[in-house]
Amino acid sequence: MKTKIFTLLAGSLFAFSGIAQQEVPCGTDKALENLHNQFPQMKAEYESRQLLQNSKVTSISENGVAKKATNYVIPVVFHIMHEYGSENVADSEIYSLMAEMNEDYSASNSGLSSIIPMFDTLVADMEVEFRLAALDPFGNCTNGIEHIYSHETNNGETVSKINQWDRSHYMNVWVAKTPSTGGTVQGTLLGYATFPAGTDGSGFWTDGIMLRATTTVNTETLTHEAGHYLGLAHPFQGVAEGGIGDPGDCGDDGVLDTPPTEGQFGCNLSLPTCDTALAQLPFSNAQNWMDYANCAAMFTKGQKSVTDNTLIGISGQRNILWLDTTLIETGVLNLTMPQTALTVPLCEPIADFHSADQTVCVGSTVSFQDASWNAVIDDHMWSFEDGTPATSTSANPSVTFASGGWKQVSLTVSNAAGSDTKDVKYIFVSQDYPNNYGPTYFDMESTTSNGNGTDFFVVQNPEDNHGEFNIVNNYGFDGSKAFKLNTFKDVSQADNFTSDWFYNRRLGGSVDNLITPSMDLRNTTAITVSFKYAYATNATVSADITEGLRVFTTRNCGETWTPKVISVDGVSAGTTVTGDEIVTAGYASNSDFAPTTNSMWKEGSFTYVPNAQDRLTRIKFEFTASDLASNLYIDNIYVAGILGVVDAELINLQLTVFPNPTSGEAISVSYNAQDEPTEFILRDTQGKIIVQQVITATNTTVSQKLDNTQNLPSALYFLEVRTGDHSTTKKVVVL
Repeated sequence: MKTKIFTLLAGSLFAFSGIAQQEVPCGTDKALENLHNQFPQMKAEYESRQLLQNSKVTSISENGVAKKATNYVIPVVFHIMHEYGSENVADSEIYSLMAEMNEDYSASNSGLSSIIPMFDTLVADMEVEFRLAALDPFGNCTNGIEHIYSHETNNGETVSKINQWDRSHYMNVWVAKTPSTGGTVQGTLLGYATFPAGTDGSGFWTDGIMLRATTTVNTETLTHEAGHYLGLAHPFQGVAEGGIGDPGDCGDDGVLDTPPTEGQFGCNLSLPTCDTALAQLPFSNAQNWMDYANCAAMFTKGQKSVTDNTLIGISGQRNILWLDTTLIETGVLNLTMPQTALTVPLCEPIADFHSADQTVCVGSTVSFQDASWNAVIDDHMWSFEDGTPATSTSANPSVTFASGGWKQVSLTVSNAAGSDTKDVKYIFVSQDYPNNYGPTYFDMESTTSNGNGTDFFVVQNPEDNHGEFNIVNNYGFDGSKAFKLNTFKDVSQADNFTSDWFYNRRLGGSVDNLITPSMDLRNTTAITVSFKYAYATNATVSADITEGLRVFTTRNCGETWTPKVISVDGVSAGTTVTGDEIVTAGYASNSDFAPTTNSMWKEGSFTYVPNAQDRLTRIKFEFTASDLASNLYIDNIYVAGILGVVDAELINLQLTVFPNPTSGEAISVSYNAQDEPTEFILRDTQGKIIVQQVITATNTTVSQKLDNTQNLPSALYFLEVRTGDHSTTKKVVVL
């Protein structure tokens, strides 16, 4: 048997070699059932076409059908949905997977040598060859594999099939981190597929295969799923969920040379058929690719008749897939096989990159990873705003940034066919000083006030989609300003099956973040953080309220985050505020919800224990949507506590700053110098350094004016005082 890249099961779930529990239901049946529950009109369409297709299977078995004189060639496209994790499967693995599947369909795989005598004369060359597309639906060069950054990789449902290519010209295969039928399965779902009859009419957008992204798994793979795509059922078709392997159950796929069976997960080659009248084939065909046994290696001649019938029939437009005109339009007519990175047509690359961290401190090292696709890359050219290095030709460079703020990152990738560039404001770098000092508050009323203004917040919308946090007027607590996560989108006029039509069906799992300005909390004790939030849901029962709000803190500029246990109106809600706890204003009525009274708000809070590392502390509010999510509002973030200098070294300074307020006089300091020099850094509320001065005197009393501090513009300033490893900050007001 082979080691294959993906485990999957077409309408089914495989549970081989310890990959999942054995008692696993069929994923296709579950996916189809859930789809029909969501879209009832598709059920009647499916049933009528399935009856027609089943009637043709019988006639084929008896009389045969006309077929193409040479192999059927089917263009294929892979849509790899990912969030830059291991689910972003490498192209090399897809090439290997395709080569192995073609061996299986041409009866040239090594496992055929183990077929038992009862079935070795029934082995069929299916005369079907799968080729990765060389032209996309717009006529652009492609290697047949696209990589799509999307939270849908975590959903993997039928509605997750984003960016489907014309299903009459391509077999679409999606790869997801977590495939799901939309229902409950008892085990790990590895994939599912659509039968041709289930994709006609209004079901066209469901057409294709969904696989779980995994590596080096010994299982039946895409071969099984493609069988369903071509009209093949399980030999145990009709066995009830959980009944696979139960001698009391008996299923049949309607194919004469695949004996009826209850199915199995092991490899019992002597498992009797459950139809005792079938004397010529007394055993189940455990080695069939469409069973669940872990020793599959063959298709039968009867199954070949079924796929032939599918490919010349109209169901699922499979009769168009292999036409010469289709092969020309998809660029696969005269390709070198098997396909590898060196044999597929050389296309222009598509630039993409990522880094594990997108919020860091000044001076931190950021490792960037090239994630470009569609072609072999010959050259990389990176540029980093205010970065060291400022440019790089490495595929995966490491960079530090010398100043704060959003930083532009650009990557140009090229080969002999052309080049492509991704150029975005990608990473937020925190300055090496706090925006403000605890205790503090954020009431969202000003953009820049005292370092607490909304301009200092960091908004993250990872997918750059419709919903993101923005300041709105009149809808905050007390009718003031607030941050609004605008999840609502008016799609009432959207055409069926367009991206807008799918908007709410694909909303679940999307994540948005709101991050506060940095705070120095080292000298604040007994901290309680509170915030106001308003939220309404489009769910009508509590069980469907699965959207959630989480709150995190960081001491290292967002390189790591710690989840907090939240209390809602004084009652603990755990680390995720969800269900009834997140709802403050009832049902959103699928409208653009906005709070209009204070009764529509709740208060969340948590305690925080600061330490010496709390010099650049930030708070992150993370909202994960469901398909029934609505708008979220955040206001009045208060970091309450007791301000006091607790460091003995700083107490011994007995520091005084005067005059304070000052009306243009120079700022003076008086203190008892300790064993090390003392540094004074005066900043404005934007964090800009106005004065930086070191007084070298030690172990003596010092009273001195700070240089260049007279006649400063009227404003609030922050004076940071450092001696050795100790520091404190004082506010200074210039009138």
